[in-house]
Amino acid sequence: MNLAATWQTLAKTAATSEGKSGAHVAGGPDGVTVSGTGEAADLVAKEVVLCADFTVTGRPEAGFPDLVARLDLDPAFWHIVPPSIEPGADIDGAAYVRSWLTPVRESGLRVKAVMGYCVGAVYAAELADAVAEYQGDEPQLIVFDPEQTSMDTIRYQFGNVLGILSSILNDEDVTETQEAVNRLYDTEGMTVGRYASELYETFRAIGQRAFQRAGLDVEYGVEMWGAFSSFLSYLSYADQLDPSVGWRRATAFSSSSAGNGLNRLRGVAGEHAAEGVVARELAFTEGHDELLRSNEVVRTVAELLGK
Repeated sequence: MNLAATWQTLAKTAATSEGKSGAHVAGGPDGVTVSGTGEAADLVAKEVVLCADFTVTGRPEAGFPDLVARLDLDPAFWHIVPPSIEPGADIDGAAYVRSWLTPVRESGLRVKAVMGYCVGAVYAAELADAVAEYQGDEPQLIVFDPEQTSMDTIRYQFGNVLGILSSILNDEDVTETQEAVNRLYDTEGMTVGRYASELYETFRAIGQRAFQRAGLDVEYGVEMWGAFSSFLSYLSYADQLDPSVGWRRATAFSSSSAGNGLNRLRGVAGEHAAEGVVARELAFTEGHDELLRSNEVVRTVAELLGK
């Protein structure tokens, strides 16, 4: 099974005034290859900042491209594009994420920091630990509304996917899908990995029917299911990782949203539940969706990475 990952360089400051991303960097038998229209400065940088998140078209939350577009710093910024594999495959979570580092090591760049958003904070902790092993020093670990994955996370994010596809789903499709979502969620002994896998199989059958009815071409369907399977895998394989040790040295940026990150932990387990989870927590007035667009967050990240 191919676990090869792609890193997309994120353009900075004025170069992204139109919101464009940079080059694609991928590992291969001949080393690192770069293609696209990334800034020249990114391609000759001596350091890199790795960003862990999963961005999909139409999602409401700001992402690392929004944050990085407003930074004027020397390092290159690389954003992971996780491998396209189906959830439920027999893959070890640590092997899944550590395979992402092949292009990074081959680049010769020193990893200055690793950043993770939401569930991406789990992967950021694993990446930072792996980098420290081969680099000899620990990169900074910066996390934004960090939280571990759960069946609730998958159900919520799956709902967002349904919203994106609402224009081609009829009432029967939606009802059948929602019944499966709830039935599987309530199944005794259900695990995160199995939940993601069975949701994928169920919705793929419903979605393909909707695609045919809408007259969408095969190429679009292949692209759509590749992204969907990759997303569910990204969410579910994080359940195999324990970020607790890594997070204890991290700087965490917390939004004002009660249902996300450390605020969610406090809401579930009490106001003191988040004590000691991270080395330092910085609170901001923006909600989860706007956290990476916040002027104050941009300024604070610039200060941390400028050290």
